[in-house]
Amino acid sequence: MSLIRCADREELRCALEALAPGDCVLVDSLAAAAKNERELLAALQAIHERGADFASAQEGIDTRAAQREAFFAFCRALSAMESAERSEKRREGVEKAREEGKYKGRKPIAVDEGLFESVVQLWQSGQISARQAMARLDLKPNTFYRRIKEREEQKMKDYKKVEQELKEEIKEAARQSRRDLDELKKQVKAEAREVKKAADEKLEVHDVEKELRKERIRAESEHRDAVRQMKKDVEAEAKELKKMMEEN
Repeated sequence: MSLIRCADREELRCALEALAPGDCVLVDSLAAAAKNERELLAALQAIHERGADFASAQEGIDTRAAQREAFFAFCRALSAMESAERSEKRREGVEKAREEGKYKGRKPIAVDEGLFESVVQLWQSGQISARQAMARLDLKPNTFYRRIKEREEQKMKDYKKVEQELKEEIKEAARQSRRDLDELKKQVKAEAREVKKAADEKLEVHDVEKELRKERIRAESEHRDAVRQMKKDVEAEAKELKKMMEEN
């Protein structure tokens, strides 16, 4: 447990980053601790969240006494009232601007994207705290976490876009494969028809050759028969001629 003296806002901000439960932050005055009521309430809320105490010498405030919880409860109530009042004023201002046609929405806070990415990486890796990250970027908690959410949503959109592009590429590759397969099938069918045609033509030639062989065999047989018959006829005539000569 330590008593941490803070002479100005910068020292108080540094003290908040290293504050431990049981410590007590001592300031000379509330005016020295914060530039406005909103900043003071935020600092007191941070001190309470860390289980520490707060004391101000000029105003005689010391939460180490019995009224500790009552004091912080009072601060929370003031913070809620102040926040509600700001929201109401902002809403009324927006409504009035809309009626006058001047409302263009909230302007986004300009942040160096490179610095933002490097600081967020340090925070996500545990090298710095969230408050240290906010301090380096000069962003309030709501803006800081909103930017983190927008960053993650953008990453998700980019991921889904890449995923969709990959799906389209896969679909196109599948369609091309089907087209190539259909073309290959057509080529195979065409080649099969050519092979069948050639086989049929070869079969026809074989049948013709077979018929020609049959015709040749038949012709040779008829020729032999004719020669034998002619030989018989000649022999018969020769016998008749010889007989006639013997009779004479």
